[in-house]
Amino acid sequence: MKKIYSVLALAALTSACSTFKPDYEVVNASHEKAPKWITQENAYKADDGSGSKTTHRYFVDDATNLNQRLCLKAAETRATGKIASEIAQEILDKYQEIQESSGEKVEADDKVNTKAKEVLTQDVKTRLHGVSVINKYWEKRRYKQELGAEKDYTGFKCNVVVRLSNENLAEAISKYKTNSYKALDLDVKKLEQAINEEVKEVKAGE
Repeated sequence: MKKIYSVLALAALTSACSTFKPDYEVVNASHEKAPKWITQENAYKADDGSGSKTTHRYFVDDATNLNQRLCLKAAETRATGKIASEIAQEILDKYQEIQESSGEKVEADDKVNTKAKEVLTQDVKTRLHGVSVINKYWEKRRYKQELGAEKDYTGFKCNVVVRLSNENLAEAISKYKTNSYKALDLDVKKLEQAINEEVKEVKAGE
């Protein structure tokens, strides 16, 4: 019975995907077709060969705007923000692992975790340097009510991929480590250990 339900669910999903139609027409674009690197798992493919996954980290994000320049800038800002957000999450994951390995009883506190991630993300972001844009993709879209859009208008959808060397990233994390993180409601020694481990992994290209 479970197999039958699975088959029916897959068929429904396939049918929905095959009948999906965008509510816009692409009237112009920077590339003949959307590049593979617009998804995060393929962001590294935007590199021209001067970097690699072992020496750099790659992040891609998108944005929409009526203005092409503002659209690209917003996508770049969001992609850069991803760097700090990912590093903050990795540090907090390591912090929790250290807590658990020490035998400490860990109770989930979403409020504390959310605040810690926000503070870590912002602090790491302010110390980032050497972030470079390595590729951009944009589409000029004409949205039409007759295709399902709320109204007729023309706008841009943009994707930007940025690159940061592991060396610069490790330096940014280390700078944060030497500054005040006592404002966080976390065990300072365990947090410092988590940051040290993160720096070590980044330098190793892990």
